[in-house]
Amino acid sequence: MTFQPPKGMRDLSGKDAEKLMRILQTCRNTFEKYGFVPLETPALESFEVLAAKGAGEAIKDEIYYFKDKSGRELGLRFDFTVPLARFVANNPNMPKPFRRYQIGPVWRYDNPQAKRWRQFYQADIDIVGSSSPLADAECIACVCEIMQKLGFSDFTVRVNSRIVLESLLERAGVTKTTDAIRIIDKIDKIGEDGVKKELKENGIDPKKTMKIIGMRGKSSLKELEKEKPAGLPELLDFLRCCESFGISGRIEPDASLARGMEYYTSLVFEIMLPQQKVSFGAGGRFDNLIKTLGGPDLPATGISLGVDRLLEEMGETKDDEKAFIATIGNVQDFAIAFTQKLRGNGIKCELELSNRNISKQLDYASKKYRYVAIIGEREAKAKKAKLRDMETGEEKLLKAEDLIKALKRR
Repeated sequence: MTFQPPKGMRDLSGKDAEKLMRILQTCRNTFEKYGFVPLETPALESFEVLAAKGAGEAIKDEIYYFKDKSGRELGLRFDFTVPLARFVANNPNMPKPFRRYQIGPVWRYDNPQAKRWRQFYQADIDIVGSSSPLADAECIACVCEIMQKLGFSDFTVRVNSRIVLESLLERAGVTKTTDAIRIIDKIDKIGEDGVKKELKENGIDPKKTMKIIGMRGKSSLKELEKEKPAGLPELLDFLRCCESFGISGRIEPDASLARGMEYYTSLVFEIMLPQQKVSFGAGGRFDNLIKTLGGPDLPATGISLGVDRLLEEMGETKDDEKAFIATIGNVQDFAIAFTQKLRGNGIKCELELSNRNISKQLDYASKKYRYVAIIGEREAKAKKAKLRDMETGEEKLLKAEDLIKALKRR
């Protein structure tokens, strides 16, 4: 029999697993640089907590839901925002603002397709206890830095306010604003024609909404300032904060952006790459969620990066501070000491363990490493290793100290 991972889930190994770890480490380091502290919550939550976003029984179709042996209703977490709200509700006296990050897998019972998995990683930051748009802008600035560190140079951050969107819909004469927002949120999945069709099927005049959908880009701000919808001052304050952080060039106002989660209350954001119809990160302000879970009335905002989508789009990266230690002959003791010296100076090393001939060692190393340090009896006697660049074929005979410097310079 051949056993496979459950539908919509996957194994990651080799370069993919290394890239995943690089993304997670970059997120962790940058989050902490911005003053966020880690929080770990269980993979399982009570169904009552998971349903707090307002979807009620309907959410059972979207999550991994089950009953335990005592009949308690449980589900796998579908994001980190709801567990955060539950944690804050149970710990109301912690110092505010509370700035936390959480990184790990979440689960949704979606139909698996391109860039959509049932188990996927999120890297999430949130600020609880501040109503200032500065908090929203700082979250965006943090994830912008991460995107740049990972090699993404052409991303944009779509921003809007649900208050602005609701106000524009009401002024356009749309009475079913909740239904309209839910349908508009699907525009990247089903296109404008699909949105028009679904609006019509729900008794909403498409003509009244299509003008709003077209209000995108910085030029749309002039039109918004003419309309003066509710929520516009907060949106403009947020955009000014983004200018101060030096990220305004990344920001794209989009009056049609809604975000699917019902717990968002005003500002919402979405990170996009050119030509892509899925977001690589998203979030917004959820000022009522903590109160919904029995906690104090606290403002909160945050954003989450879709790690798996970044993994699939991120190019190959070369870790030059990494080497395979190949051995020839009876040089084990020297090779171990040499390897440990490299490791002690931050060089990632793999030492030959199987006594293969040098041809097989180099064939193996060429699939995983750019640099190979070859140690034979002659090299061991000189207390050196021959560093070979597997891409260029260049070789240098170096002491451990010089080999470390050579790798760290690259």
